[in-house]
Amino acid sequence: MTEATKNGAAIAGWRLPYGALLWLLAALLIFAVGQRTVTLHDQEKFIGDFAFAVEQVKGERRLILNLTAGSFVYGVTPEVILPVPTGRFSRGDPSAPQVAQALFDALNSVSEITIAAQTITVAYQGNMEAEQARSRLRRPVNNAVANDRGTITAQVSAAAENTIVFSTSDERFRYAQYQPALVESIEEYDSRAAAEAGSDLARFIVSESRPLESLRLEPTRLVVGYAEGAALEPLARNLREILNDFHPRASLAPSLWLLTAAPEIIPPLLAIAVEPLETGIPLILFTLLMVAVEAGIFFVIPHKGKNNLLIHLLHIAAVFLLFWSILGHEPLWDAILHAIFPTSAQLVHPQGTVIDFAAQHLELVLTSSIYIISGGLFLGVMVTRENFREFLPLVNNVVNSGQTVPTLAIVAIMAPIIGLGFMPAVVALIAYGLLPVVRNTIAGIESVSVSIVDSARGMGMTSQQILLRTELPIASRIIMAGIRTSMVINIGTATLGAFVGSGGLGIPIASGLSMTVDAFILLGAIPAALLAILTDYVLGRLEVVLTPRGLLIET
Repeated sequence: MTEATKNGAAIAGWRLPYGALLWLLAALLIFAVGQRTVTLHDQEKFIGDFAFAVEQVKGERRLILNLTAGSFVYGVTPEVILPVPTGRFSRGDPSAPQVAQALFDALNSVSEITIAAQTITVAYQGNMEAEQARSRLRRPVNNAVANDRGTITAQVSAAAENTIVFSTSDERFRYAQYQPALVESIEEYDSRAAAEAGSDLARFIVSESRPLESLRLEPTRLVVGYAEGAALEPLARNLREILNDFHPRASLAPSLWLLTAAPEIIPPLLAIAVEPLETGIPLILFTLLMVAVEAGIFFVIPHKGKNNLLIHLLHIAAVFLLFWSILGHEPLWDAILHAIFPTSAQLVHPQGTVIDFAAQHLELVLTSSIYIISGGLFLGVMVTRENFREFLPLVNNVVNSGQTVPTLAIVAIMAPIIGLGFMPAVVALIAYGLLPVVRNTIAGIESVSVSIVDSARGMGMTSQQILLRTELPIASRIIMAGIRTSMVINIGTATLGAFVGSGGLGIPIASGLSMTVDAFILLGAIPAALLAILTDYVLGRLEVVLTPRGLLIET
């Protein structure tokens, strides 16, 4: 193979940098998708906040709704931050502030809300469990106020039944008012037929409100003509609900997400804690930067230097951050799931974001992989030593049993022994993932030619030096294949941890199965599949780096 074809495509003597072209294609796709602004359809997760001053035109069947607060736009910083009005408010109270109204809308059993400077006390009716009510109200409170969710705590009240108290460590609860804007320019429709042929918002409004006969959309107000005999209060309330159903809106342009992975002691385990971090930097800037980096590597670094460890690690990190950032953009998942399930009222899981579940999933996989890789390598190397060969059948039987017993059964057995949470899922993953690593370690070491080992011994190398400098490097490709198989299997298997409370992408899958919400199932299954593909890619690149250059077969 010529030098030109190794580096790119040879066309008229020119070489094309494939890496830079692929990143350029990714940048173009992100730019094209980012030009779209979509409606957020999950009303349980993305709560609207339109408020009106209603005005009736005397002598005419016209109603004017002047916007006093607009619906939020995902990812856009609000223009006005105000303190939340304090007081005690009951359901149906017209003086209830928008924060209270959002909580009334979020849970039908909420009967009374008391707002103080640093507390929001929610009283509810019915037989709902206190922990369930706290979980159901947590997300609406986070969405309704402008305080960072890390400053907000939720507790079941010890002083009163059916009462949840939300507290903030800030000086007071604050509310975000967004610039009210229904449309960018005036739209006027003198009949229902005209509105039905108009913009998406106009069609949506008339389809949801039968009394409307005409419609005028302005950036800061809505003017409607209604049929004779229509009740005005229900009509105004219905229009508010319609607008909040159509809004809020969001851009599909994702931002760059990073992650931190640090050791964490969870007795008796050494675990890995993964935390997603949003930078606020547009992802397209990152992809354009990678175009420049790839072009620089192609034209500046000679071909022999392109197998450098740092370059491979750069590729791994860049591809991982690209997919990781896509996992972090909630509006994108809302739009995808709405396209698949247009009639579903719930799309994005109320208990967490996709990237939060993915981080929990990685914690399970990385923690179990520490023990799988170290234990698998130790067992595989040990039984290939002359002094321990008699244990080979025993080790094979033990690691085989991990995959003969169904994983869900292992999780179920471990839960009553160890308890619910992180531990039983990790133990099940370790038992399930050992087989490929142990098998491939044994196969890789035994595939090393006896003549090579004899040559190394003849050169005066000790048994330890032969293992570390000869056998393991030669067997590295087969061993890495086992590690790849184990980790990819464990990403899929880790979803079962949700049944014992370990978190991860299994939570939306389990919720979807129990609640028969198909969107939740895909919300967990699609990111889990992406993580599996991404992990296989990352480990594949590491396999190339760790394999001795003499063993790399070039065609």
